[in-house]
Amino acid sequence: MRNYLTILFLAVLMASCSQPSNPSFKAEDISLVPKPTSFQLNESSFKFGPDTKIVASDQSQQKAINYLKGLFSKAAGYNLEEISAKTEGAVVFEVIEGLKNGAYKLNVTPNSITVSATEESGFFNAVQTIRQLLPIEIESANVVAANWLVPSVTIEDEPRFSWRGMHNDFSRHFIDIDEVKAFLDYMALYKLNTYHMHLTDDQGWRIEIKKYPLLTEKGAWRIPNNQDTICMERAQENKLYTIDEAKFKEIDGERKYGGFFTQEQIKEIVAYASDRCITVIPEIDMPGHFKSAIDNYPFLSCTGESGWDTVFTYPTCLGKETTYEFMKNILSEIVELFPAQYIHIGGDEVNIKSWEKCPLCQKAIKDNSLKDEHELQSHFNRDIEQFLHSKGKKLMGWDEIVQGGLTKDAAVMWWRGWRPEAPKKAVENGNELVITPTDAYYFDYLNDGNPLEKIYNYEPVPESFTAEEEKRVMGIQANLWSEWIPSFKRLQYQAFPRMLAVAENAWASKNNKDFEAFNKRVEKQYPRLDNLGVYYYIPVVKGLDKKIGMVDSTKVKLSLAYPLEGVEIYYTIDGSVPTKKSLKYTEPFVVNDTVEIKARAYKGDIYNDIKKTKVEKKEYIQSVDVSPKEKGLKRYLIPGKLKKVTDVNLKSASKWEVVDSVDIAEFKDKKPVNMVFSGYFHAEKDGIYQFETRSDGGDHLYIGQTLVVDNSGWHGPRKRYGIVALKAGWHSITIKYRPSDKPRAINAWYGLQGEPLQPITSEVTGF
Repeated sequence: MRNYLTILFLAVLMASCSQPSNPSFKAEDISLVPKPTSFQLNESSFKFGPDTKIVASDQSQQKAINYLKGLFSKAAGYNLEEISAKTEGAVVFEVIEGLKNGAYKLNVTPNSITVSATEESGFFNAVQTIRQLLPIEIESANVVAANWLVPSVTIEDEPRFSWRGMHNDFSRHFIDIDEVKAFLDYMALYKLNTYHMHLTDDQGWRIEIKKYPLLTEKGAWRIPNNQDTICMERAQENKLYTIDEAKFKEIDGERKYGGFFTQEQIKEIVAYASDRCITVIPEIDMPGHFKSAIDNYPFLSCTGESGWDTVFTYPTCLGKETTYEFMKNILSEIVELFPAQYIHIGGDEVNIKSWEKCPLCQKAIKDNSLKDEHELQSHFNRDIEQFLHSKGKKLMGWDEIVQGGLTKDAAVMWWRGWRPEAPKKAVENGNELVITPTDAYYFDYLNDGNPLEKIYNYEPVPESFTAEEEKRVMGIQANLWSEWIPSFKRLQYQAFPRMLAVAENAWASKNNKDFEAFNKRVEKQYPRLDNLGVYYYIPVVKGLDKKIGMVDSTKVKLSLAYPLEGVEIYYTIDGSVPTKKSLKYTEPFVVNDTVEIKARAYKGDIYNDIKKTKVEKKEYIQSVDVSPKEKGLKRYLIPGKLKKVTDVNLKSASKWEVVDSVDIAEFKDKKPVNMVFSGYFHAEKDGIYQFETRSDGGDHLYIGQTLVVDNSGWHGPRKRYGIVALKAGWHSITIKYRPSDKPRAINAWYGLQGEPLQPITSEVTGF
């Protein structure tokens, strides 16, 4: 009997060994973006197979279920069966009450997956979390072999904001419907739920309006402009700037660029987005940025002519009833195509000069008891808003619409980071607000200047907002203006990985953020993006940001902006475009001649923008035989409004005083006064020195008689630099500053080449 029990025990043990449990995962194996509100990793995992069932109980679950089935159909070849009765080994969808929109609960065990939510977007977001927990092969467009395991987890998750948006500009450069669909899938993966389509602007009309066929027959096509030609020039070194030849066609004997969506295609996009719980917001710019319409319907302008003023185009005439009729006829077709609550009318950067001269506009101002042209635009906005209300819609516009008055029903997108009063004014007025400022959320800005860390650490809600005002913040949005984005690959490069930072900022609590931890999760997302065919940004090459000077020779050191596995640097010293066949950077290299260095990083087939600089041979400037008795510089004040920096002359100086540093001090934002800083600079040792200035208006920095920094011209605060070879000792230094009409800055720095810059202060100056 004892032997029988022993044999039975061994048989059971062997049977259990032959059917091992599903493996467990480590926390470092998992990357979820955005970060869930609450996450617990448990033992073991759930395995999908061809017989895995999906248990549905409500129509609100259908979009999520369809998406999950679609993933497995493409990548695994599984046709997951949908049933209504609960069973073992299934994915169970269940409705629970009380969760906010978008929120969900997810419980994964070795025996089942339970997805709980209150409404359809919650179920859909849960599926995107399952998608990110699955192997990256789930993103494959064709059937592949994989072990379809999902770690055992317990997640409770909800979004911070209801508006989690991305924007595409179709007017400057156009992307096709299949590319739009791909972008919507990227958005879905990271739980972004609002897609803003900028469909019309001066450079092109991109949506069919049946009542006005010329808008797309002619307004959707243009002779290549400066934006096109600049992209074509850049494409010689960077193929990401290549404009697809399919975007050109012969019209009236001329080669023109363009494209547009038919109304049927718009319906297809809206439906595709809806299946992913994404709302599509159309933007039809008015009354400015309307040149592509005025070109073909010239009665819309004040003068019957279309064109550009100094910066912006001439707007539509707001003194003509035909303008209002035209806009409403367009919007009548738009509202039928887009189920979204909001219709965006732009309203930004309107050139009001033509209204100032137009007798019809001036009559409209007088007849409606308006104060000025800004109130005329608000009068127009309110009229359009009432029309949209009659169609069951609400008006949305850029933050300029706040000026001149705004009804409480309108919503505002704050984009002008330099106008911090605009969002405060909007929420004080009771308007809903979307945060989308240039400071962080303009993704047409290069990654170098608007990097991932800056975006992630940006807190969108201004500190000045009260708790009640914060409730009016619907959310955030990143914008991809397409002046310099002529291809879908370039669009991907500008969007990723920064889009992930927006996704997390829009979802996670501001108290639940850690950039280092986030960046580690982002790095684990790259293989998934590779499977999706996303062409993302990789770190740029550092070390060629400025000119390099040498006397006899110099050592050039390159590095990456940040470390990323699999990224390598290739460079050339003959001015040619670096490829993976060029010199591979492994250590600093010596240059002993005047050359042009170009470098770029590669990660597989992905490459980034070229960084380049010239190596210039310099002759030493000898020090002067002086021993300054006082520390600091003399600052001379020169009254009068001067045209050029070269007009700043010490002979006109009214007085001078000793200053410790180069700055505008008490003259900031006051009546403009020209300045000269003069004295001696001490070079600690022989070497190449870099000098840098930052000013508005303009400045020159001289060492002796040599102009080292030329920061002249009319401009806002900006930096310029120069290099010079100095012998150790004292050197005469002069900085001339011609301010703008509103003086804001004059600063100066120095440093040995390759070392951090230091401010020019009394520590290194004297007279």
